[in-house]
Amino acid sequence: MQFAAGERDEVPFAIILGADELKAGLVTVKEQRWEFRDGKRVKIASAEKGTQVKRAELVTWLKTSETWKEYERTRCW
Repeated sequence: MQFAAGERDEVPFAIILGADELKAGLVTVKEQRWEFRDGKRVKIASAEKGTQVKRAELVTWLKTSETWKEYERTRCW
């Protein structure tokens, strides 16, 4: 349900926190990218499993990623 809402709203990241990540102080970040095809935005498929990031460093990691920079450039206010 949350993934469907993220795709509908074109959210650039999915943050996954499972039991293993919780114990290790990590989160898994899946970057989600979008492109225009036939006049509409569609999600670019990716087989990537995500990147593990320390929870304490998550915000900094997100804001310095290329995905965030692209999101900031293209989102409508």
